[in-house]
Amino acid sequence: MKRLLFLAHRWLGISLCLLLLLWSFSGLMMIYAGPSGISPDVRLAHSQPLPVAEAGHWLSLSEAWQRSGLATTRQPATARLSMQAGEAVWLVTDTTGQRLRISAQDGQLRPLTPAQAVQIARDWWPASQQARLQAAFERDASTAMMNYDPYRPFYRVALDDAEQHEITISQHSGEVVKSTTRMQRILFWSGSYLHFLRPLDAIGLAEARKPILTWGALAALLSVCSGLWLGAGRWRPAWLGKRPYPNGSSNPYRALWQRWHLWLGLSAGLLAFTWCLSGFLSGNPWQLFGPQGSHGKAHQHGQPALDSVATALPMAQIAGQLQTKSPAPAVELNWVQLGGQQQLQAEDRQGRVWLLAASGSDRPPQQAGFSKDAVLAAVRSAQHATPIHAADLLQQDDDYYYSSPRISRAERPLPVWRIKLADPAASWLYVNPQTGTTVLQVKQGQRSLRWLFSALHNWDLPILRHRPLWDGWMLPGSLACVALSLTALVLGWRRLTHRKTGPRR
Repeated sequence: MKRLLFLAHRWLGISLCLLLLLWSFSGLMMIYAGPSGISPDVRLAHSQPLPVAEAGHWLSLSEAWQRSGLATTRQPATARLSMQAGEAVWLVTDTTGQRLRISAQDGQLRPLTPAQAVQIARDWWPASQQARLQAAFERDASTAMMNYDPYRPFYRVALDDAEQHEITISQHSGEVVKSTTRMQRILFWSGSYLHFLRPLDAIGLAEARKPILTWGALAALLSVCSGLWLGAGRWRPAWLGKRPYPNGSSNPYRALWQRWHLWLGLSAGLLAFTWCLSGFLSGNPWQLFGPQGSHGKAHQHGQPALDSVATALPMAQIAGQLQTKSPAPAVELNWVQLGGQQQLQAEDRQGRVWLLAASGSDRPPQQAGFSKDAVLAAVRSAQHATPIHAADLLQQDDDYYYSSPRISRAERPLPVWRIKLADPAASWLYVNPQTGTTVLQVKQGQRSLRWLFSALHNWDLPILRHRPLWDGWMLPGSLACVALSLTALVLGWRRLTHRKTGPRR
């Protein structure tokens, strides 16, 4: 039996050493690749101030929607007014989830032009002297994920600054969806592009990529488990009362690569085990975590339409409020809604929010946001009267809703309502009381996956959630796994070449 285990470990290692080395190395690159998209705080920091003197001449959301010709077939669910290439535009998401760009000056619905894309990129990084349109495209390796689908197609604009920024802009909405430096692009190609085996997409194996990732991780897990068992059996430390080998060492091997493979396997094997196990479970094999075994996402499609009377508020009135109520220059105006209540909120570059107008409430609010009663009533309505088990206003992170080196605070704002539903899936909703949006929704299976994937793969544990503690754990562990994979590659190569060229003894 031990001989069979040894042979299984040897040939699994030979078969998978390249894949394990690729995963270990690319995972190390991903630690410092930075975020893949534009978070709300980054978007606000790069937004242009709204010219209050001109705001009175713009069209309200309701007027712009009527002039666009969309009112007969669609309805807006959320809307944001911002400046793009010197023009005020309404960025609207309709009730089906489609994003639209409507001019606030004439109500025309039109896609972004290449010249406007170049100007948006210049406004995003004003220090750059020159910008040029690099490409117009539907999809590339860095925008292959489904969360970019509402923004397709794109423009890519290259800047001439020291960091060689490239800005990816949606032709649909004019929004910047990616801003990367040359170093971030290098880390992307050597990191997540390799880690998720994206080259398979380029050769027509996109459908096979997820099964290869899932079952490859299982095979790697078996290799690691067999190695841990064999390594623990061969290790003879004197302090555990074991008799050392004739060479006086607790390690039976004399050859350098074999000795280091055992030492690295004993020191990094458990970490490799957790990464292989969590990588395998992240593929939701056999639907262990339910038919939608995602890591917890909010789905905003199917929102009710904004009230056309409320959104017809004249921009001249809004401009007056911007002049008198604004503590700082506003960069965005947002129409938000919850359970029949609508609010027009202004926001500055630092993310500070203030209320400009409200409707649909018996008691007009004095500040931006929705009351507890409004939040709970909206949740009951959206969940078809599902009973609410508990509702708590969180002032700090919990085990499922938190910021980390991978998730910015703007993506997990506080305070937030955590609402536990008494439904069969034991769903938890995290609702932002300021905007009324459901930031996160997690079911029982997803909460289990949080511990089996995020905790074991990304190490999103409370004690490691912040840098540099997180780096102090991830960096040495990743380097040790890279070294372990490298020793496996060398030993595997030597085994194969020995069998081909050398006599068998």
